[in-house]
Amino acid sequence: MLKPVDGPTTVAILGENPVVGNALESLLRSADYAARFFLEYLPDSAEPFEGAETAIILPASNTKRNKALIAGIRSHPATVDLPVIELITTPNGEPYGHTGLPWPCSLEELKRSIEAVLSHGTGSQL
Repeated sequence: MLKPVDGPTTVAILGENPVVGNALESLLRSADYAARFFLEYLPDSAEPFEGAETAIILPASNTKRNKALIAGIRSHPATVDLPVIELITTPNGEPYGHTGLPWPCSLEELKRSIEAVLSHGTGSQL
Protein backbone atom coordinates (compact mmCIF):
# COMPACT_ATOMS: atom_id res chain seq x y z
CA MET A 1 0.00 0.00 0.00
CA LEU A 2 2.81 2.41 -0.81
CA LYS A 3 2.08 5.67 -2.58
CA PRO A 4 3.33 5.76 -6.17
CA VAL A 5 6.24 8.19 -6.58
CA ASP A 6 4.45 10.43 -9.08
CA GLY A 7 0.83 9.44 -8.53
CA PRO A 8 -1.99 10.81 -6.44
CA THR A 9 -2.95 9.42 -3.05
CA THR A 10 -5.49 6.63 -3.48
CA VAL A 11 -8.55 6.91 -1.23
CA ALA A 12 -11.30 4.31 -0.77
CA ILE A 13 -14.70 5.69 0.24
CA LEU A 14 -17.08 3.22 1.89
CA GLY A 15 -20.68 3.62 2.90
CA GLU A 16 -24.30 2.88 2.32
CA ASN A 17 -25.24 6.19 0.65
CA PRO A 18 -24.21 6.23 -3.03
CA VAL A 19 -25.22 9.88 -3.48
CA VAL A 20 -22.86 11.07 -0.73
CA GLY A 21 -20.19 8.53 -1.68
CA ASN A 22 -20.15 9.51 -5.35
CA ALA A 23 -20.20 13.23 -4.49
CA LEU A 24 -17.27 12.79 -2.12
CA GLU A 25 -15.44 10.77 -4.76
CA SER A 26 -15.89 13.63 -7.25
CA LEU A 27 -14.75 16.23 -4.73
CA LEU A 28 -11.62 14.28 -3.84
CA ARG A 29 -10.81 13.68 -7.51
CA SER A 30 -11.09 17.43 -8.12
CA ALA A 31 -8.50 17.84 -5.32
CA ASP A 32 -6.07 15.48 -7.12
CA TYR A 33 -6.79 12.30 -5.17
CA ALA A 34 -7.45 8.96 -6.83
CA ALA A 35 -10.76 8.28 -5.08
CA ARG A 36 -13.17 5.41 -5.52
CA PHE A 37 -16.52 4.81 -3.83
CA PHE A 38 -17.34 1.27 -2.66
CA LEU A 39 -20.95 0.54 -1.72
CA GLU A 40 -19.85 -2.56 0.14
CA TYR A 41 -16.75 -4.16 1.59
CA LEU A 42 -15.69 -7.34 -0.19
CA PRO A 43 -13.56 -9.26 2.33
CA ASP A 44 -13.10 -12.23 0.00
CA SER A 45 -11.07 -10.12 -2.44
CA ALA A 46 -7.27 -10.30 -2.26
CA GLU A 47 -7.13 -6.48 -2.47
CA PRO A 48 -10.54 -5.21 -1.28
CA PHE A 49 -9.85 -1.52 -2.01
CA GLU A 50 -7.57 -1.86 -5.03
CA GLY A 51 -4.44 -0.54 -3.33
CA ALA A 52 -6.00 2.38 -1.46
CA GLU A 53 -3.65 4.17 0.93
CA THR A 54 -6.44 5.30 3.25
CA ALA A 55 -10.16 4.69 3.66
CA ILE A 56 -12.98 7.08 4.47
CA ILE A 57 -16.07 5.62 6.11
CA LEU A 58 -19.29 7.56 5.52
CA PRO A 59 -21.73 8.13 8.38
CA ALA A 60 -24.11 5.17 8.73
CA SER A 61 -27.72 5.00 9.78
CA ASN A 62 -26.62 2.21 12.13
CA THR A 63 -23.34 2.66 14.04
CA LYS A 64 -23.02 -1.13 14.37
CA ARG A 65 -22.61 -1.28 10.59
CA ASN A 66 -19.54 0.96 10.66
CA LYS A 67 -18.08 -0.90 13.64
CA ALA A 68 -18.44 -4.18 11.72
CA LEU A 69 -16.94 -2.57 8.62
CA ILE A 70 -13.90 -1.30 10.53
CA ALA A 71 -13.49 -4.69 12.24
CA GLY A 72 -13.52 -6.33 8.80
CA ILE A 73 -10.89 -3.91 7.53
CA ARG A 74 -8.68 -4.63 10.55
CA SER A 75 -9.02 -8.40 10.09
CA HIS A 76 -8.05 -8.53 6.39
CA PRO A 77 -4.32 -9.05 5.66
CA ALA A 78 -4.31 -6.45 2.86
CA THR A 79 -6.01 -3.74 4.93
CA VAL A 80 -5.03 -4.49 8.54
CA ASP A 81 -2.83 -1.36 8.71
CA LEU A 82 -4.90 0.84 6.41
CA PRO A 83 -5.49 4.29 7.97
CA VAL A 84 -9.24 4.83 8.40
CA ILE A 85 -11.11 8.13 8.74
CA GLU A 86 -14.68 7.73 9.93
CA LEU A 87 -16.99 10.67 9.21
CA ILE A 88 -19.16 11.06 12.29
CA THR A 89 -22.34 13.08 12.70
CA THR A 90 -22.71 12.79 16.47
CA PRO A 91 -20.07 12.62 19.15
CA ASN A 92 -20.29 9.15 20.69
CA GLY A 93 -16.93 8.67 22.33
CA GLU A 94 -13.49 8.27 20.86
CA PRO A 95 -13.03 6.04 17.84
CA TYR A 96 -10.83 3.04 18.49
CA GLY A 97 -7.99 2.40 16.09
CA HIS A 98 -9.06 5.00 13.54
CA THR A 99 -9.60 8.73 13.15
CA GLY A 100 -13.00 10.32 13.65
CA LEU A 101 -13.82 13.48 11.68
CA PRO A 102 -16.99 15.50 12.37
CA TRP A 103 -19.28 15.49 9.34
CA PRO A 104 -20.17 17.54 7.43
CA CYS A 105 -16.77 19.14 6.99
CA SER A 106 -15.00 21.16 4.32
CA LEU A 107 -12.89 19.59 1.62
CA GLU A 108 -9.86 21.29 3.17
CA GLU A 109 -10.54 19.63 6.57
CA LEU A 110 -10.90 16.28 4.85
CA LYS A 111 -7.65 16.76 2.92
CA ARG A 112 -5.83 17.69 6.16
CA SER A 113 -7.17 14.53 7.82
CA ILE A 114 -6.06 12.34 4.92
CA GLU A 115 -2.57 13.82 4.95
CA ALA A 116 -2.39 13.56 8.76
CA VAL A 117 -3.27 9.85 8.89
CA LEU A 118 -0.80 9.15 6.11
CA SER A 119 2.01 11.07 7.81
CA HIS A 120 1.41 9.35 11.19
CA GLY A 121 1.88 5.89 9.71
CA THR A 122 -0.57 3.18 8.85
CA GLY A 123 -3.46 2.50 11.13
CA SER A 124 -2.62 5.23 13.60
CA GLN A 125 -5.10 7.45 15.34
CA LEU A 126 -4.66 11.22 15.55
